[in-house]
Amino acid sequence: MVLSSPKTRTRARIALAAGVTAVSCVAALTGGAAPPGAESVSDGAATASGTVLFFDDFNGTSLDTTKWVAGLHQWGADNYGVVPENLSLTTVNDAGTPVDVLAARANGDKYTGPVRGILATDASYPVGDPRRYTRQDTGVRTGGLVWTKERFGAGRYEVRMKTLPYSGGCSCIWNYYNPGTGDYTEIDIEMPAAGKGDRADWSHWAGFNSYVSLEPGDATLEDVDLGLPQNDGAFHTYRWDWYDGVNGTPRIEFYVDNVLYATQTATVPTLPAQLWVGNWAASWSGDFAYTSQYQYIDWVKISTLGGQ
Repeated sequence: MVLSSPKTRTRARIALAAGVTAVSCVAALTGGAAPPGAESVSDGAATASGTVLFFDDFNGTSLDTTKWVAGLHQWGADNYGVVPENLSLTTVNDAGTPVDVLAARANGDKYTGPVRGILATDASYPVGDPRRYTRQDTGVRTGGLVWTKERFGAGRYEVRMKTLPYSGGCSCIWNYYNPGTGDYTEIDIEMPAAGKGDRADWSHWAGFNSYVSLEPGDATLEDVDLGLPQNDGAFHTYRWDWYDGVNGTPRIEFYVDNVLYATQTATVPTLPAQLWVGNWAASWSGDFAYTSQYQYIDWVKISTLGGQ
């Protein structure tokens, strides 16, 4: 099955929310070969707004499991999930200055290394529980991501990162809550935007999406040409400001490097959700004609916004 639209893609992700707040097993980072270096980053404190509710600049020796779950999950078609083995903390150089990052590896169709992917085979277990999945004999089309242990409500969400440099793999930031009772929250930044991975200018496109349910008409999906490639070897700051009606007129504003690219008002969720950051092998994201590539995450911040 090919996920042919953002709506279909998100329906395939419904399983992400089921039981996610009950995840009790936190997978250890086993890493892999040290990834190649990155080029430029900036201080995570530079764009603070209001009170900081959550911050991590990945400067420890291992993933902070009081904040994060190392992603183990599989959804959609034509991929073998996200696995903790594709995550590592490393230090890269920024013009000679060492910078600590979370490196999230994506393995393409040419990968022959030791990482093994998964398929979701038993939905009776919660998301992230190893018993939910069956390990495969290949590591192709596997990604790496983390999600927060806690849920967070409306506010400013910022991620400073370097996206995957090659076509094939979605660099993504989203929050997600679906307890199966009719309540729903999802806000996405996806690169490339769905269906743009095969274009010559694929790295220019971002998907800015918001959902209040999975029913027709309850989502706003915008594919936006940012005008510049996001795989330019630099780090960029991706952000949304979420006003839920309590902290301001309901709307979601999407920014890249402090430039406003989209504002959505029709489908603004209100319920707190967990934040997910990393990459996965979306079938619509390109050709996967590589061995491995890396996404580097410098810092993640969630903070309050003044009422506006």
